[in-house]
Amino acid sequence: MLPRGASSMPPPPNPAAHFPPPRVTLPSGLEILRTYSGAVIFLEILFGTIVWILVASTHVPLPLLQGWVMFVAVTAWFLSIVFLCVFLFGYANRIAVNWNQADFLFHGATFVFYFGAFLLQAATTSLHHFPRKFNSTTQEKILTDHEYNISIAASV
Repeated sequence: MLPRGASSMPPPPNPAAHFPPPRVTLPSGLEILRTYSGAVIFLEILFGTIVWILVASTHVPLPLLQGWVMFVAVTAWFLSIVFLCVFLFGYANRIAVNWNQADFLFHGATFVFYFGAFLLQAATTSLHHFPRKFNSTTQEKILTDHEYNISIAASV
């Protein structure tokens, strides 16, 4: 028997949003650099910087293709630094996110974008032997031999 004035209905849920505590299995601080994820982030920053420098040091014959390569390199470089700083400064312990899933999605998306940028840079590099006609008497290659070598390095 229920006491007087009590109902069999459960109390209404608290209207305040409830977020579960964060589940972080990746370490924070400098220990992140000892994990595979930290090493991959560091390599993304390093190779993103190299691609950025190599593409910026060449004459851009196809701005649409190489503009996307530069966008991917700069954006991934910046986001990798932000993602690394989240772990270095311990913000991962304060933000209620499944960091294992976020880490997997971040590296997966970065891989897809870098692979697309690789294909576009390789397509630009493959046009090395095609002439660019300024007028009917002179012909010049789209990429000089030096720029061709730099484009190969940026593709790799």
